[in-house]
Amino acid sequence: MKEQTKFKVGKFLIPVTLTYEDKRIYVKFLYNRGLITEVKSMAGSKWHGRKEEPNPRKIWSVSNCARNLFQISYLKGENPYAPWDKDIIQQEYERELYTHQKAAIDFILARHYCELAADCGLGKTLDAIEVLERAKPVSAWYVAPKSALYAVQLEMKKWNCQGEFEFMTYHGLVSRTNNFTETSKVPQFLVIDEASKLKNPTTQRSQAAQIIADYIREEWGDEGFVLLMTGTPAPRSPLDWHSQTEICCPGFLKEGTQAKLKQTLAITEKCENPHGGSFYQLISWRDDVKKCNICGESADHDNHNPQILNSLDCVSGEDEDTWHGFVPSIDEVSRLHKRLEGLVLVQFKKDCLDLPDKIFRKIELPPTPQMLQVARTIIETSSTTIGGLTLLRELSDGFQYNKVSDGFETCPVCKGSKRTANPLYKVNCDDCPDREFQCREDRVCSAEDPTTICDGCGGQGHRKKYKRTTEEVECPKDEALRDLLDEYGEVGRVIVYGGFQGSVDRVIKICESCNWAWIRADGRGWSSNLDGDFLDNFQNKVIDIPRIAFVGQPGAAGYSLTLTASPVIIYYSNDFDAEHRMQSEERTHRIGMDTNRGCTIIDLLHLPTDYLILENLKQKRHLQSLTLGQIKESFDDKS
Repeated sequence: MKEQTKFKVGKFLIPVTLTYEDKRIYVKFLYNRGLITEVKSMAGSKWHGRKEEPNPRKIWSVSNCARNLFQISYLKGENPYAPWDKDIIQQEYERELYTHQKAAIDFILARHYCELAADCGLGKTLDAIEVLERAKPVSAWYVAPKSALYAVQLEMKKWNCQGEFEFMTYHGLVSRTNNFTETSKVPQFLVIDEASKLKNPTTQRSQAAQIIADYIREEWGDEGFVLLMTGTPAPRSPLDWHSQTEICCPGFLKEGTQAKLKQTLAITEKCENPHGGSFYQLISWRDDVKKCNICGESADHDNHNPQILNSLDCVSGEDEDTWHGFVPSIDEVSRLHKRLEGLVLVQFKKDCLDLPDKIFRKIELPPTPQMLQVARTIIETSSTTIGGLTLLRELSDGFQYNKVSDGFETCPVCKGSKRTANPLYKVNCDDCPDREFQCREDRVCSAEDPTTICDGCGGQGHRKKYKRTTEEVECPKDEALRDLLDEYGEVGRVIVYGGFQGSVDRVIKICESCNWAWIRADGRGWSSNLDGDFLDNFQNKVIDIPRIAFVGQPGAAGYSLTLTASPVIIYYSNDFDAEHRMQSEERTHRIGMDTNRGCTIIDLLHLPTDYLILENLKQKRHLQSLTLGQIKESFDDKS
C-alpha cells in the first residue's frame, strides 16, 4: 500500500511517499537533512542505498510498529499527543486524601495510559485503589515484586477496597504472557508497581509488560488503563525512562531506542572494543548549558584555551582533536522531563509532605589487627574485584560461606542420559534418522553420530551436589546490635537490614537472645516466630507483642512495604545496589510515621569496605566499577 503525504520538518512541508510492505514502511523523499534525522531516530531505521545491499534502492525504511506510526502521525501534522494534553478534571472524594494524592488520581483518570513517579511513602497504593474503584474495569491485574504484593493486599483490606485485582509477580507476568492465546482475556486495567525494574527493554519482564500493554491498547482503546508506578522519580540514568514510556505509550519519545535517546541526551565518544566492534562511551550528560557540546567540559577548560593552540608549533593528531572552540550545549536532560509532561506525573516527598528530615548515624567498630590481616590476605588472593569484595563483606558481618559436598544429583544437562545432541551432526538431510538432532542447513556434515558425551557430567549421568554452609567468627557488630535493641526496647519496633542471608540469620539469632520476636524477609521468602499476619503484628499489635524486629535483605524487603511502627532502620550491612538502599530507607519515612520520634538510619561500620560501599551507594555508583586497588587503598588508609 502506498500513501502520498507531507511531513512537517521545522517550517517546511516535505512531500513524502510511504510504502507499507510486510513489516517495513519505506519512506521516499528528496534529500532533506532534517527529515533524515527524524527518520533515523525511528525504530528499525535503515538506508537501502548501500553498495552491499543485494538491490540498492536508495530509500529509507523503518519498522512498521505502533511507535513509528505514532511519530509518522505527528510528522504528518496530526496530534497523537492529544489524549495526554486534555484538561484534568478534579474529582470529588469521600476518603480523606492528601492534596498530592487527589492530583495523582485525577491525572490517572484523565490519561489512562501513564506513569506515576512519586517518592516512596506518598501513598501510591491508595491512588491505584481509588482509580480501580472509580474506573470499575472488567478485569484488573496488579504486577509487583512478591513482598510488595503482600503489602498491597493489606492496604486493600485496610481501605475496604470495593474492587478486585488479580495479583502476580513479574515472573508470573512473564509466564502469563508466554501462555497467552487468542482466547485469553485481556485485562482492562494493568498496574505495574516498582516500574523501575522495567528500565531494560531486553529483559523478559519488560517485554512481557510491553506485550500486555499493547494488547490492552488494541482491545480496550481509550477505555483501557495502563498505570506504571515507581518510587524513583529521579532515576540514576535518564535513559531509564525510555522503556517505561514505551510501555505506557509507544512513540511518545521520538527516539526509537535507548541508544538513540542516549545520542540525544549525552555527549559520547565512539570507541572500539577488544573484539573489533565499536560502542559509544558516555563522556557527559547534556544537563547543563555551561558544558561544551563537543567535550562536556566547562568554558574555562584547557580544551577551549586558544593560548594553548597558539603555543603549539604544529597542531595535528591528538592535539587537533582535543582543542576546539567552546560550543554551548542544550540542557537535554531537563528538556526530557518537559517532553514527558502529560505522560509522567512526578511527585517529590519534600514538595508533598511536611516530614522531619532523616537522621543518619554511623557506629564505627574498629577491626582487630588479626581481622585486618585476614582481610588483606583475601585481597591479595582474590582473582576478581567482585569476588574479593563479596568475601570481605561476609567477613565484616562475622562469617564466611563455604561450599561442601552433599552427595550426587542427576545431571541437569543430559537429564541422566549421559549424552547430548552433537552440534556437528549431518545437515540438510531429508532422511535424517533423528530429526531432533538435525543441525543448521548452512553447516557441512562432519560427524555421523547424532549424539556426543555430555559436557555437564562427562558421560556419568550424574554430578556432585554441593550445599552452602556458614562458618561464623566473632564480630563487633553483634554487640552493637544488642545495644541498639536495648536502646529501642521501649519503642518495641526496629528494622534491620543485612546484605546476605547469612547476615539475616545472624541478626535473628541476636534478636532471639535479646527476647525480641522477629519477621524475616529475604530471598528465601517470608517467615516469623509469631502466629498471625506478619505486617499486622508489626504495625498494629504493639501492646500484644511488645518487641518485634523486622529483619531482611534490602532487595527482598526494601520495596513497597509500610513499616512506620519503627522509628529506626539499622543496616547491619548493605548490598551492591544503590536503588535497594534508597528504597529500603523509605520504609518508615513516609505517611503514618511518628513525626515526634522521626526516622533514624544507623549504619554499623566494621571493615574499611563497609565505608567504601556506603560511600559508593550514596553516590549511586555501580560497585562493579570498583577495583581491587581501590579496596586495598581503603585498608591502607585504616592502617
